[in-house]
Amino acid sequence: MPLILVTGSSGFIGTNVTRYFINKGEKVVGLDLYNSKVSFPRELFTFHKCNLTDKDSVFIAFEKFRPKFVIHLAFVTHRKDVYSEFMDDSKITLNMLEASCKHSVERFILMSSSTVYGLKAIDEPVNEEDKPNPKGTYGKAKLMAELMAKQYMETERMPITIFRGFEIYGPNLTIPSIVRKLLDKAIKKEPMQLYCYGKQKTDFTYVDDLCYAMEIVLNNQKAVGEIFNVGLGKAYTYEEFANVISKFLPAKIELLPPRPNEHPFYLYPTIEKLKSLGFNPRYDVFEGLRNTIDWMLLTHG
Repeated sequence: MPLILVTGSSGFIGTNVTRYFINKGEKVVGLDLYNSKVSFPRELFTFHKCNLTDKDSVFIAFEKFRPKFVIHLAFVTHRKDVYSEFMDDSKITLNMLEASCKHSVERFILMSSSTVYGLKAIDEPVNEEDKPNPKGTYGKAKLMAELMAKQYMETERMPITIFRGFEIYGPNLTIPSIVRKLLDKAIKKEPMQLYCYGKQKTDFTYVDDLCYAMEIVLNNQKAVGEIFNVGLGKAYTYEEFANVISKFLPAKIELLPPRPNEHPFYLYPTIEKLKSLGFNPRYDVFEGLRNTIDWMLLTHG
């Protein structure tokens, strides 16, 4: 497989994607502002410090490494104001698309998010044809990135595939997701607090299954120009997921009423489109949680 360039290589998903492909014997270049604390073999991994909002810096990196595959994960979140978040995210994505276009990359994966669908009030799965309806800044910025990518597909015929990930978890999970919050509570032997009585429902996806989906897409011409939901293909309520955690860690579950302006939501996908390419999830929530908990206990005590 040709050289793979991964943006956001020091983040949660980025470190796992890097590890996955290095374990396959592939060479990976990571672009990020800071190097990961996770160490990788030097003969297979090169870290390149890069401000992705700066077009010249991005083009210098592409000139130096000339990647054939690009996995674009980097994204700005939690800026102080809407303007900064939208501006930085648009610069990052446009710089990556333009550099990839000029250097004729063979595949470009854009990591989007299930948040483009919005939070559903009806207990039914979403599919790739559903109309996007993002609510927050993050979901709207992700949809904006998708629209940019679609324009490059149409006008420049770039070989782009868009992934919409759901509740992704696994080793190196440092972001304050629902999974990390529940595990932090359970490890401290504190009650796992679930609002809306734990009725929220989503697809908890182990990160290696996301990496596996990327591997399939990078080697399948049918994936070009398509959007794919990526998930386990089985939905769990927060309460059901917390019950699985309690099988590994002796923590109680505390079911609480909704907070002000909070309502139960449902956000889980059909993954039949991805399955048509040969994808089949390899990790159920039991194995995924076992691996994640083992990592947390090893690194955080």
